[in-house]
Amino acid sequence: MTENFAAYVSQKDGVAVKQKILGCVRDCLHQLSGRLSCKMEDLASTLLVAAVNEEHFILAHIGDGVIGYLKDDELHVASHPDNGEFANTTVFTTSPSALSSMRLFKGKVASIDGIVLMSDGTEMSLYDKAHRTLAPILKRIMQMSIYLPADKLHELLLRSFEELITQNTTDDCSIAILTNDRDCFHGFCSLPTTRQKEILCLSSRASTVRLHRYCEILQLLQDKHTLRQVSLHIHLKPRHTLRHLRRLLSLHLIERQGAYYKSILILKDT
Repeated sequence: MTENFAAYVSQKDGVAVKQKILGCVRDCLHQLSGRLSCKMEDLASTLLVAAVNEEHFILAHIGDGVIGYLKDDELHVASHPDNGEFANTTVFTTSPSALSSMRLFKGKVASIDGIVLMSDGTEMSLYDKAHRTLAPILKRIMQMSIYLPADKLHELLLRSFEELITQNTTDDCSIAILTNDRDCFHGFCSLPTTRQKEILCLSSRASTVRLHRYCEILQLLQDKHTLRQVSLHIHLKPRHTLRHLRRLLSLHLIERQGAYYKSILILKDT
């Protein structure tokens, strides 16, 4: 995909692009089946692809699972699950109908803020089949991928999958997320107040005093502090301070380490 990206973007014949992508996949499967001494059909799988450069994107999809994207602050579904003719069935890369059922999308990145690919197991929790829409939490996850360090986001996703998503299915639970404005993010402190309120899940009508209170706590928690230390610093009773800390914990903007609290939000560009 990387080597042929420019050619795929410029190629006007969508079927030709599908043939090349599927051909490459099947060539790899054929070689792998030889090494493993098995049939190609034993390596059957669905396919979800997202490739981007500075200006263009290519999406390709065979089978179930979902491809979605965030554009102008709204979640959209690019490609819905394909479950074949019968319930609990789907199309695989090795299926005779793989080429005809493949969905291909090409376009300019423009105002697309993120792309998400999920397998059928993840789809069960993060995709509403009845309304054919994505779960709102995906928007939050895409935003978090920008303003949280990658290792912290990975920990949160892993914990969420283990506690929630994998409990709903025995199928494969995979998710891949691409966001395009990490390079434009220079830390929470550099954001306009409207965006800061959005990250803190505060109403646009929330007072400046309330916003500054949370900002003060986050700044202080660049280093570990106890509840009492935070309370003394912001001149607020411990029980009220605890309410603020619990809210920041629920938003996954800080973490607790024993008696200490610490910010995991990227506050300033390093």
